Amino acid sequence: MITKTSQFKELSKNRFIIFFGFVAVFVLSNYIFTGSLLPSTETKDLWFYSGLFMAIFSILFIEPYYTSPKNVITNAIPLLLVFLAIKNLFENPVFWWFAASVLITLIVASVISMSTEDKNKSPEHWKNKLSELLKKWVVIIGQGKVLYSSVFVYFLLTYYSIQSFYTLSLFILWFFIVSINPKSIRSTFAISRKEHDKNALGEIFGVQSRKIFLVKLFEDRKDIKKFDIVEFQYSMQESDDFLMSGIVFDTYLLNQEKWAKVLQLGRIGESKVKSDKNIVYKVSNKERVTELEKELNTDNFVGVVIERSNIGKIKFEYSKKQDDLQEGDLIELKTNGKRLFYQVVNGVTEKESLEQRNETGFIKGEAIQLGEWKNNELSFQKYGWVPSINTPIFKANTTDIEVANFEYPEYKLGVIPNTTLPSVINLSEAVSYHMAVLGVTGSGKSFITREVIRQLQNDTKIICVDFTGEWKKEFDSESIENFDTIDNAIANDKISVIELNDVSNTTQSLEETNKKLQEIFAYAKENEDCKKICLVLEEAHTIVPETTFLGDYGDYSANKALVNKMSQIALQGRKYNVGLLVLAQRTANVSKTVLTQCNTIVCFQAFDETGFNFLSNYIGKDLVQAMPNLSQYHAIIVGKASKSNIPMIVDLTREQKVEKDTEETD
Repeated sequence: MITKTSQFKELSKNRFIIFFGFVAVFVLSNYIFTGSLLPSTETKDLWFYSGLFMAIFSILFIEPYYTSPKNVITNAIPLLLVFLAIKNLFENPVFWWFAASVLITLIVASVISMSTEDKNKSPEHWKNKLSELLKKWVVIIGQGKVLYSSVFVYFLLTYYSIQSFYTLSLFILWFFIVSINPKSIRSTFAISRKEHDKNALGEIFGVQSRKIFLVKLFEDRKDIKKFDIVEFQYSMQESDDFLMSGIVFDTYLLNQEKWAKVLQLGRIGESKVKSDKNIVYKVSNKERVTELEKELNTDNFVGVVIERSNIGKIKFEYSKKQDDLQEGDLIELKTNGKRLFYQVVNGVTEKESLEQRNETGFIKGEAIQLGEWKNNELSFQKYGWVPSINTPIFKANTTDIEVANFEYPEYKLGVIPNTTLPSVINLSEAVSYHMAVLGVTGSGKSFITREVIRQLQNDTKIICVDFTGEWKKEFDSESIENFDTIDNAIANDKISVIELNDVSNTTQSLEETNKKLQEIFAYAKENEDCKKICLVLEEAHTIVPETTFLGDYGDYSANKALVNKMSQIALQGRKYNVGLLVLAQRTANVSKTVLTQCNTIVCFQAFDETGFNFLSNYIGKDLVQAMPNLSQYHAIIVGKASKSNIPMIVDLTREQKVEKDTEETD
């Protein structure tokens, strides 16, 4: 509620009330001392009356906040012309020459200040330094209240007695005029002020979309910053009883004026106080700010959808309180009542030209659509349309989603980075339709493969081609060479290992591998109801190399024939319950016949251009570009075995794995 005291304070800050109050006091004083409501028309009276009125008018209306060299010229030229016209009326020529010299100097200095300023050069350039020095000097002397006050004081002291009570009263009136602080007064006729007005930031001048409002800021509101909480009413609303809430999305200079973009985030709510339409108010009450920040979810606000977005990928202007968004993070937005998730895959800097010499920079993010989460399916379902421009985007908070239970053969490979949403694959389909795990050394492919193998041991016979002996150490396994027949080796519950001494794909190593694989394949064909078999091809480029590399390691024709025979397992193995788990560092070195048969792919960090060209057909160009930047234990998952067959970045970090790596590092 507005008290009488506060009304009086607000009244005293109204520039129109001050001006008309001054006129009333002057007329009353003139009547008391001269018997006339209006001043005389004598030249001496017109001069100091004009000086007094121009001083108050300049303070209140012409230069309320600042003086520029243009204002100085506007003040000085009319005075100089009048001085030239009445030169003969001056009793003291010395003052006339002094005043004329000051006015001419101000005009010349102002012109030089404006002409030497060069915005294409740095502030330290001599031209800009000279311009700034002259500007500081002329705006102090050339402001209206200084020039017109000088005229008033000179003529008052020259033609009126200092001991006169009338002269004293005019001096007092002049003193109160020059002591006015123009920044604390307003440009409105309103007698009382609404509760919000002290926090008024600016006026809405345009609408960029349904949610973005362009606001021209008041000149005395320079403390505005991004993410300030604001409230406002828009003139196109049907009712005056409702208020919009949002944030300051951006601030920038345009035509040397400060502007802001205000983004409506909250629902239109009932207004508890009266406010002017199209005026944006900063929320200053701490409790209200805290309440609205929680309601508007400002801490998780990421940005807004911008142009050139499409159904599969959105582009957004990035704007976040804490700069903690990373590649792979999940973001969300709402459109047509649906909650859609997108995964960040890229971020680039952009420069936006606002006006000839005003430019602003921003970060443009890119995110691919995963879609709407379907809990009963443990997957995302794509949405068939693109969100509107300026749709608000938030960092996803999935704690409200209670993930459905699942059991083997479904397996939680990992989670979407920084969320609780799992990436689930069907291990039976992963083996049946072949699976490839790709990535550079140290990226994490070996540890996740071992986890998958342990799970597969529930109902699958694991046979690993091992060159290093690591698999034998890692698992309770036996060499196939220890058994008389392949039948006995496959009947063994332990993991079987095909041990090879040579880690290069020579003709001899290829022959040995081919012999064992053909025996396994023949056994599976003859025993169609046997246990499912998974062949793990570690360092796959040594077992099924690309044909372009075969000539470097022996007889090209013989090697090619051997690789073709082994590739038949990939082509026909599914018919006989034989599947492949292929591990490779570089896809360029591995047989494309084999890789193209792998319907599930896990891609860790990689750098080879050949691999990117091959994988772009599986995961798309956007995610291929993300592969060099993937964090350790982060991978791109895609394929038939994935519950969400949409390619996406997944965090496969395991706590025990991180602890182990840390201990080894220490």
